[in-house]
Amino acid sequence: MSTISVKEIASRIQHTNVSPDATKKDIEKLCSEALKYGFSAVVINPIWVKHASELLKGTGVKVCVALNYPMAGSKPLTKAVEIREAIADGCEEIDFMINVGYLKSGMVDEFRRDVETVVEAADGRIVKAILETAILSEEEVRLAARICEEEGVNYVKNSSGWGKGGPATVEVVKLLRSSVSKRVGVKASGGIRDFATAVKLVEAGADLLGTSRGVQIVTGEKDSGEVSY
Repeated sequence: MSTISVKEIASRIQHTNVSPDATKKDIEKLCSEALKYGFSAVVINPIWVKHASELLKGTGVKVCVALNYPMAGSKPLTKAVEIREAIADGCEEIDFMINVGYLKSGMVDEFRRDVETVVEAADGRIVKAILETAILSEEEVRLAARICEEEGVNYVKNSSGWGKGGPATVEVVKLLRSSVSKRVGVKASGGIRDFATAVKLVEAGADLLGTSRGVQIVTGEKDSGEVSY
């Protein structure tokens, strides 16, 4: 029987709303819930970073921007400019989509430079690389994770929760955990809907949990059945 408490799970949750139709009121609700339940951060689209930063200033809840999301097709300079703007708006963490196309094409040097550009633009802030593991081979996952670590990424994350990224599973968390050193954390994301699943992922090696179902996870409320990311 697990000894992981609800409070500990809550402290690992990065409360997420990156829906394209999210409104200002939705973001305010997200921030309010993060404060109420003790979540680690809110993860939002760039347009809401400034507002969320103002709402959460001094609370300890971090503001994380979802970058190059979810199509993973932006060029390095574009991402660098967007990161700098997000930082100016108060962003403290960056979740960014790796350019999967580079990796699948065997363009390892281009892939590395892209990751390097993101980390440099972040200027010391926490950077999490979203690998979209469901569309990568195990070899590609390990290569991407290794390069991300070498270039200074702080966390590797399995999925955007949208598109082809796939859900978080114990197996994929273990794969990521074994692909990086202890210096790099693992963030699980996609389809995390209940407390039992959250516990299994943490026990498998997940340091953070990205989900839009944080409230349901810590309260046991019935899930709405809508798309979870």
